[in-house]
Amino acid sequence: MTAYDELYVDCIMKTQGFLFLKVRDELPGVDEKWFIENYMKSDIRKLLDEANPKYSAMSSYDLIYYYNQFVLKGEYKKGGEWWGFLPQWAGMAYSLYQWKYNVPSAELIEIFTLSDMERVYPALHQMGWDAAIDRMREIITEDK
Repeated sequence: MTAYDELYVDCIMKTQGFLFLKVRDELPGVDEKWFIENYMKSDIRKLLDEANPKYSAMSSYDLIYYYNQFVLKGEYKKGGEWWGFLPQWAGMAYSLYQWKYNVPSAELIEIFTLSDMERVYPALHQMGWDAAIDRMREIITEDK
């Protein structure tokens, strides 16, 4: 059973992908992996897990701003960028997986880590979304 109405999937998926890619521009010097890990475990992402209308309608820039101001309070870990378009793809993949299998984002980032994303990205980003998400599911099931 999916997490919420299919109407919101595309928007949330694209917004999260763009958010993970553009955080490097909006929070200069941020440790992108640290940001993604914390964001996936945040109350804001939890609300998106349920397609909360207020947050589902926000742009990626608005979400970064809101998250930085009200959650991080302008304090974030400095570090490196995650390479290429991997952050965008990971954001979209996490979002689609969360919706399709109704797994809380905070749990998903623990069972399919950013290291896992790095490992599978070269092969999975060339697949269609459904095939990539199904393969993620197989990997998670194999690891259990």
